[in-house]
Amino acid sequence: MTETMDYPMTRQGVRNLDYPIAKTTSGVNVGKGERTTSTIGGAVLAGIGLTWGGMEGLLFIAAGGALIYRGMSGHCPAYQAVGINTAEH
Repeated sequence: MTETMDYPMTRQGVRNLDYPIAKTTSGVNVGKGERTTSTIGGAVLAGIGLTWGGMEGLLFIAAGGALIYRGMSGHCPAYQAVGINTAEH
């Protein structure tokens, strides 16, 4: 996995070298254990949502689907937004 460094801009328009942001080119930013847990937890939530029905059921299905996506793809948009990467290097 290759990693490049990006630097945020200061108010003066120059790169702030004190706070580099690592960017991975593969897009995977979630570790193997987290991926497994997310997939299983998402399946459980989606299953609960299917049995409940109604608006609450739809919310559980949506949350479960998001966790399944996170687990299967290995990419978490929230982790990307704050610069967290728990994937093995």
